[in-house]
Order: sequence, then structure tokens, then C-alpha cells
Amino acid sequence: MTTATISNVQPRADQPVPDGMRLLRGTECWWVIHGSKHARLPLEAVIQTEAGDRVLDDVLNALRERDFFIKPAVTAYAVTVLTATACNLGCAYCFQNLELPAAGSFAPPRIRNEVLTPERVRNVADFIARQMAAASLDQTSLLLFGGEPLLNPEGSLELLRALKPMNLVDAEMVTNGVLLHRRLAGELSRAGLHRVQITFDGAESVHDTIRVTRNGRGTYAKILRNVAQAAEETDLSWHFRVNISHHNLDGLEKLIDDLGDVVPGERASLHLALIDDSGLGYENEVGYAPEYAQRFKQLHSQAIAYGMHVPLSKPMTDCPYCSTVGGAEGAVVNADGQLYSCWENAGREGWDIGDVVNGYRPTPDIQDKWVACDFEIKSHGTQEATRLFFEEIDAAVLDDTYAHARRRSTAPGSSPTG
Repeated sequence: MTTATISNVQPRADQPVPDGMRLLRGTECWWVIHGSKHARLPLEAVIQTEAGDRVLDDVLNALRERDFFIKPAVTAYAVTVLTATACNLGCAYCFQNLELPAAGSFAPPRIRNEVLTPERVRNVADFIARQMAAASLDQTSLLLFGGEPLLNPEGSLELLRALKPMNLVDAEMVTNGVLLHRRLAGELSRAGLHRVQITFDGAESVHDTIRVTRNGRGTYAKILRNVAQAAEETDLSWHFRVNISHHNLDGLEKLIDDLGDVVPGERASLHLALIDDSGLGYENEVGYAPEYAQRFKQLHSQAIAYGMHVPLSKPMTDCPYCSTVGGAEGAVVNADGQLYSCWENAGREGWDIGDVVNGYRPTPDIQDKWVACDFEIKSHGTQEATRLFFEEIDAAVLDDTYAHARRRSTAPGSSPTG
């Protein structure tokens, strides 16, 4: 995480706050965030006014001179493709379930089973090429999704190979990791995969009661073993999502230790996310409250000490798939070739808005079906509580990351910094 530092400030604050700018109070500084950029400001760079905390004019001007507030141009067409809609696990909270599993069952009913075939791969590639041309984009990025995408490993490999000549600059797979053995990881990496996202549901004893196979078997040890072997075999990056609920809030330190032991920290990132109720009635008592913010900060700090990257929160409006009606910058494609506005409703009956052969239907016909991320999710707190929660944990992440980088730069044997 690159951090800009601004100093030598003057006491004026007359300019309006740039759109989208966030100002967070750190322990020894202020942090200013805009899009994917952030800068570290001295305490005297911000003054209090009746309207709230304000950044001094000279500081804002210095940031503008560094193009801090200029949003990078979109250069890549972003596409999510489900290569298989079936899943080998039976997580009860999954938004692709049609209802909760019956008592004593680990196999909830799901969206219709579809598989990305070779013909559909060609159709998807042709569709992406047309979308890139229409948007005057010369790059593409891919998210391989499911279901479980590795229930169709050949479809995943074929799609990577088809998009690689189309200037594929980023390719990630969301997988549960159960089927990601060493050889397959190597094949995916050579085909163009850059990063793997894997979800855990707590420490082993809890994970193995939640993230289970459809016959009820635990998966923790197998996933960790596969990750360790794939990390040895390839230079893939790893993004670990940890689902948080009242079921698994305790004991997460052991999970982070396990992750830190199997993947070098510089190749890993960690995201703590509350399990959502997507309308099925899966309850989560954890919310965006101060006591949980403290817990998040402790776990983030542990991950950062391993060298892991902890991403900052960002608004849903930044999503390349659902933030603009009509798929100008990105698309979500089901395994059958149908188009959807969001990966959360992909494969659901009646939510399709076109297909890769014919493209999107006219905007008036799809307006009511164009939904954004978390469109059915039950809130974890008020809007104000949510804002304060993420301000607190994001400031702590920036503080810890900066302190960790400083310690590494001054450690014996480290290279001098400019």
C-alpha cells in the first residue's frame, strides 16, 4: 500500500470538499481517501469548523497537483462469468439457494444447474470483444465465478485461454478451494489466472460445521492443504474472505495464523465480511456496532503483521458490473450465456436481461431488473452506524499498515528508502 505524505501546510480552509473524498482521523495523523488513493496528513493539516473537519487549502492544492482527485480512466472491460452454477458445498446462507436446507440436510435447493460449454465460451469471447469495441476499451478483466467454477475446470481454462489474446490484464477466480489441487492450480496460472479468492467460515472447529460438503463433511483442512500446495506450485495471489457471524467470532486468531503459515504475506489479502441474510432467514446477530469494530481492528492488525494487505471499504457505486445500466463497463454472464446486472442474481429465474449472442435488451425493458450489489440484503445497522464503523476500522487499517511498513523499512538488512 503506497502512502503519500503531505507537509508544510498553511492555516486556510475555504475550498469545497472534492466529491467522494473521505477524511479519517488516525492515531497520529489524518488520512484522506479518494477512490483507490490515500494520503497521510499531519494533524495540523485539518481544522475543525462548524460544518465539520476541513482540510486546509494548501493541502488540497498539493493533493490536486499530484492528481490525487483525478479518477483513473476505465481501460478494461470487466466481466464475471459463471462457469458452473452447481456447488459441491451446502452453505446454508448462500444467496444462490432457493430456500434454507431441510432439517438435518446439508443440500439446500439451488438455482438451475448450467455449465459453460466450449460453444458458450466462444459466444462469451465474441460478446466481450463487441463490448470492448463499443466502449473503446483495449483491455479486459475476468472474474471466474459459480456455483463452484472448478466443477467445470475445462470451461474455466478454455475461457482464460480465449480471453488471454484479448489483453487480459487481470483474472481472478472465486472458489471454495476444495477442488483446487496442485496440478490444476498450475494449469490455471499458465492459462492466465492471477488471483484466487477463497472463503473461510471461522476457525476449523466452526468452519467445519458451516462450510460443509453436501453430505455434511468438513472442508477446512483440505482447503488449507490445497492452498499451501498451490502457493508452492504457482505465484498466484490469494484473497481470503472470512465470513463473520455470532457463530464464529471467537477463535479467528487461529485461522489468521493458519493462513499466514501457508501463503507468504506479500501474496495475500484478508477481508472480514458479515454474513448476510439474503432473504432466506439465515440470522446473523453481529452488526456494525463499536464492540465489533474493535474485534475487526484486532484481527486486521494480526493479518497486517503477517504482511497481508487489508483492503479499505468502498461504496457499492464503484462496482463495474451493476453501477451503470446497460453493461457499458462490465457484464455478468451466467453459464448458459444469459446476462444479469449483478452476480448476486445471476441464474435466478426471471432476472435475465439479455444474452451474449444478442446482447442486452433495450434499457426500458430491463430497468426494473437492473439491481445493484446487496439489493436483497438485510441491513446490519443504520446508515450512520455503518459509516462510523467503517471510518474507525479503515483508519486503523491505514495506521497499522503504515506502521508495519515503517518497521520493515528500518529493520536490519532492509533497503534504504528515499
